[in-house]
Formats: sequence, structure tokens, C-alpha cells
Amino acid sequence: MLEEAYLEKVVTGESNESKKRHLDFSGTKNFRDLGGYRTADNRTVRWGVLYRSDALHKLTNTDHKHLAALALDRIIDFRAEHEKEHEPDRLPTELSKRVVEIPITDSSTRVWHESRDEFVRNLKTMDPVKYMVETNAELATRFTPEIQQFFRVLLSVEGCPILFHCAAGKDRTGFTAAVLLRVLGVPQETVMEDYLLTNQYFMSTYKWSLVLLRLTKGKRFANVVKGFMEAHPAYLSAAFEAMDRKYGSFENYIHNGLELTETQVEHLKKLYLE
Repeated sequence: MLEEAYLEKVVTGESNESKKRHLDFSGTKNFRDLGGYRTADNRTVRWGVLYRSDALHKLTNTDHKHLAALALDRIIDFRAEHEKEHEPDRLPTELSKRVVEIPITDSSTRVWHESRDEFVRNLKTMDPVKYMVETNAELATRFTPEIQQFFRVLLSVEGCPILFHCAAGKDRTGFTAAVLLRVLGVPQETVMEDYLLTNQYFMSTYKWSLVLLRLTKGKRFANVVKGFMEAHPAYLSAAFEAMDRKYGSFENYIHNGLELTETQVEHLKKLYLE
């Protein structure tokens, strides 16, 4: 019931704040600002310092001007090597020198690269929820060193604007954004709402593609594809449940997994909260 409420809230329309949150670049679909979210102690995430996005390989010259206006200190790229080779980010020269590569080759990324043809052949019989639940649990356990590195970058830029992205801006980026917001003290319900905004900004652009897929490949095939592409509450919930199983609590994940001290957490809050 709670998951249905989350989905309904996100699908029924954009609030004024979510419109402000989405940056309208021609070459991206899921570029947005994490500012404005309220924490449990009634502070607010600063606007204009924390950005998340999908891939940047289609940025236009006009997009470059908009990107320059953000004054980004770092761009963190979570994509695997084969993704970067196939679709290299199209960045202004100066910004390309500020890229920090933290490749996360999760199961979804790896299978799509290594066994793409077989994956597509078997797509109709797959359970996307089961697959993506396992992928998100993996993000919370196997790739903890990569998330540690992300937070080291955050601490090093001392509150200057950063952008982090993967291919769709959904799983690797979505998980990292969720962890960051939780570390800053944003409640889990709000974190989930941010995660599900991908369905407005990224999934909505594939609406007619999915209709066409349903007509040509059948309803079952189209629904499975949609299941892999969408952000679903069960996916992100699986990540936090995996943390609880491995570390006992999110607080333990912060200190024992990410190895952030209480002093560092408070410093992050000082940097990124109003």
C-alpha cells in the first residue's frame, strides 16, 4: 500500500518544486538539483550544489553554456569502461579535466554488456522486479568502496557544486543520491520521492516507444522492458534492507561501511545544508 502511494504521488503531476528541480538540457532527460529537501531536524539541502543526471554524451553547445553556469567543481562518472567508450561524455574542455571516474559495474550493467543478445532473447520470461531488487542489494553491499570514494570527493570539494551521473541516472546514481540524502538527514519517505522522480523525467520520454514495443512484441515483453527501465519503490527499498542485514542499521552503514566519522557527517551537513 505504501509503495502504491509513492507511485501515485509521483505519477499524478509535478509540483512547483520538482519543476524547479529539473534542469532542462536538450541532451539529457534526468538532470536535476537535489536542493530544497527538508531534513528531519528542519534544515534544507542547499540549492545549486548537488546535481544528479543520466549520461552526458548528447549535450549540445547550448547545453554546454548552461552547464558552465553551474560552476561545477567536479563531475563524478559511475559508468563502466565499456559504457564510456561507447558513449563518451560530451563536455567542454575545462569541465572534462574535472571528471572523477568511479566505475560501478553492477549486475545489470555487466549482463547488458556481456550477454546482451541472450538477455534480449530471454527478456520475455524474466522477472524485472526480482532482477532489479538483487541489483540494488548489490549496490548496497558489493560496491561500498565506490560509495566511500564518492564521499571522499564530496568532502574534498568543500561545498562547491558537483554533478554525479551514470547512464540513465536511475540505479547507480539513484542509489548514491538516496544514501547522500539520508546521510544529510533527509527522511526516507522524501528520499524515495526523489528516487521516483526518474519516472517523470526519464521514463516519460519512452512512453511512445513502450507503446510501439507493446504493438510489435506484445504486452508481456513491453511490461518486462518497462520493469527494467522504471524506478520502483521495491528496488531502492531492497538496497536499504540489504544494508540493515549486513550492518544492522543505516547508521552502522555510515560509520562501518562508508567509514565516515561523526565529525565528517557533521561537516557534510555544514557544507550542504542551509
